[in-house]
Amino acid sequence: MHSEAGVSEQILATFLEQIAREKIEIKNNFLMYSEEAKIKAQCRMPKGPIEEVLAVHARSCDMLIMSQTDIAQSTWAIPPSIVDSVITSAGRPVLVTPCIGEIKQPIGAHVLFCWDYGRRAARALADAAPILCAAATLTVLTVDPQPEMLNSLDIEPDDLPAYCAARSYPKPRIVHSISEGVGIGNSILNTAADYGCDMIVMGLYNRSRVREWILGGTSKTLLQSMTVPILFSH
Repeated sequence: MHSEAGVSEQILATFLEQIAREKIEIKNNFLMYSEEAKIKAQCRMPKGPIEEVLAVHARSCDMLIMSQTDIAQSTWAIPPSIVDSVITSAGRPVLVTPCIGEIKQPIGAHVLFCWDYGRRAARALADAAPILCAAATLTVLTVDPQPEMLNSLDIEPDDLPAYCAARSYPKPRIVHSISEGVGIGNSILNTAADYGCDMIVMGLYNRSRVREWILGGTSKTLLQSMTVPILFSH
């Protein structure tokens, strides 16, 4: 006879052994693919909640690259909210790639930048500097433009193009869209498709300090339905 405690300990030991084997396999594959791509890389395996670990390590890097959450493959170890959590806590720009479909290589030749004259958009414009400097084409989208606001603040139409020119970004093509009936998130995705953009750059949309609302609306739509890689700045 076996006690329930003994069986539980045996199951746990087997489970931990499996995890250890998988970690070694993942590490070896990662280093092998990095070497084949001639990319200098290192592999770390810290302990702790995955969202916190990723956020902490990202803070000493220029950018964090993550895959869009695949709900079908989410587990207790990789929760569906992991991308949301890291974007809002890392303090670094996060490039999220779609989990479905093929990604055009290389990315960043034609960038769609979402511009609403806000603080987060301004930060995204600076965070994306290496990408925008290397881009061949830059399309700047303002959803639901408010010309009366720009007039009242004496904002000149050439302000953003002048900023781009000073930093060796491509000359921006300015476009507008109306979100009525489709929402801001879908307006952004539709514009990216219409102009053939292979990357989107944007500040994280938020309208509340409550975390469940921060990733609501526009940002939630983009994270769930993205068709091209998106660089989020927050």
